[in-house]
Amino acid sequence: MPDNLNIIALNQYAVRFTTTVLNEVYQSQNFVNGGGLLKLTPVRQVNLGILNRLFEEWKSNAEAFKSPYFDFSNEDVKKALEDFMNTASQHISVKRADLEPLLTESVKESLKLLLTPAAYFEDKIRVNADAEFTHEKAEQLVKYTHIHRGMAEAMLGRLTDSGSNSVYQTQAVSWLYELKDNSDLIDDIEMHLVQFSEVFPVNLNELKTVEAARNTPNARNESKSFFDSAFTDLEPATPKSGPPRAEPASAILSEIVSKTNASEKESLNNRFKVEIAKPSHDKSYGSVPVKVESIASSIPLGQRFMFVNQLFNRNSEHFDKAVYELDTVKSFEEAENLIWHRYASKYAWDVNGEAVTALLAIVKRKFASNHHI
Repeated sequence: MPDNLNIIALNQYAVRFTTTVLNEVYQSQNFVNGGGLLKLTPVRQVNLGILNRLFEEWKSNAEAFKSPYFDFSNEDVKKALEDFMNTASQHISVKRADLEPLLTESVKESLKLLLTPAAYFEDKIRVNADAEFTHEKAEQLVKYTHIHRGMAEAMLGRLTDSGSNSVYQTQAVSWLYELKDNSDLIDDIEMHLVQFSEVFPVNLNELKTVEAARNTPNARNESKSFFDSAFTDLEPATPKSGPPRAEPASAILSEIVSKTNASEKESLNNRFKVEIAKPSHDKSYGSVPVKVESIASSIPLGQRFMFVNQLFNRNSEHFDKAVYELDTVKSFEEAENLIWHRYASKYAWDVNGEAVTALLAIVKRKFASNHHI
């Protein structure tokens, strides 16, 4: 297993997993209750991760409720507050917009636990700088850990055996690294990968670090962002005889910066301009004769950069989610509906702008066979 993961691929997977789950769950309801969260996905660790976040929010809300103007140490007040919070916890009701970030983060964290358990547990130990690793924290770690639970239980056992209620983080981390190679404490990852794949297929090669993926034969280039590609190309290489080398990425980046700062600088639209036909009056957005199998795979790097920056407020996760949703609809009409009624209004698009026209042209190519071109 790798020591760390490709963050870009991890984010993309989490967005696709989340969208697939929520599209189904909220098809017939507007809220999900506590029982629904327990069985939200086939991956128990993901469901527990959501509950753990809600638990932390629940505790935070209880603390925020306290005021310096009232005696919250009074036994009657403490009992009333406890009863209120317990009652509220029995009436969980989460809208899609609120559940989406919780689920996305839980998917990413669950995959990190599955594939890089030592890094995951160390992050949990060090979650608060200079805070000690307490018995309460160790018990909570066990409670909300399903994948590699043996590791969490072993950490709690070490703390219990020490005879202390808490230890410094460095001590807890040293225990972790003594335990991390014990195969008896680590689950077989295959059965968990199967559960993830019930929702959306997992490609382990894509989740490797950028460096590992680059050294793997036939590694998929589309998992890298513009910036990953640019800066990995900056690494020194052994000179070889033969044709002159292409201009290095550093020179390309310098040229981009100098042109951006020039008094007569080009707009992003012009820098990443693509040749597409002008919109016609029948709203067909140009003649695009070649069909593509997926929108995601048909967007070149420069155009992706334009879409992310101009249409999705520089947020690549939002862009990946939108493209995935557009790839899952069944018709061009459904895709248009998503574009106009969700994305255009949410991100305040210039609907006559070149970026929007370019996106529509690509979407139209996906549905070339069932839409008049």
